[in-house]
Amino acid sequence: MDISTQRFAMNGRSMRLPPGFRFDPDDEDLVFEYLAKKVLHGPMDFDLPELRSCNVDPWDLLGDKNTEMYYFVKKEEIEKKGRETLSGYWEECEEEEVMESGDRGCNHLEGRKKTFAFYIGKRPRGTITPWIMYEFRLLSSRATRWSSSSLPRGAVENWRAVKVIVKEENEEEIEEEEQASDESDGEEVVQSR
Repeated sequence: MDISTQRFAMNGRSMRLPPGFRFDPDDEDLVFEYLAKKVLHGPMDFDLPELRSCNVDPWDLLGDKNTEMYYFVKKEEIEKKGRETLSGYWEECEEEEVMESGDRGCNHLEGRKKTFAFYIGKRPRGTITPWIMYEFRLLSSRATRWSSSSLPRGAVENWRAVKVIVKEENEEEIEEEEQASDESDGEEVVQSR
């Protein structure tokens, strides 16, 4: 996501980033730095935009120049409105993945990641597209270092971080080739010319 035209706060001052600056956190940073700080009201140098629901077509989320975008969305908005859009729907396509906080000071938080693919058309006969949405959430046994006040039970689970991407065709081909090589019996195949 090219955010060089956006402003953000650093040490209480608003500043613009230099051209070419790219916001590209890994999954753990997105969950345990950005989402955890959002949920626990911790100080953030850069805040992600809030999305009202997941009922927006993916091409409307990204704009013209981006191939990925990050958002916060409230849990109840997803539950209330679902993941249907005017053109299609988001469907879960992988099992939920558990994420560990490691040494980030969030040892009482656990992250979860769900993957969704976008289909054009009506359920269940939609046509899959290259659009992918990753939805991240937190689970907690108790609040951690950023919490300045006690949070109501379940408050940690009220927000989701969402990453929307469009996969390039060659990315899908590379993934298919990697999966095929992983499934081989370990023998190397040499092709003669």
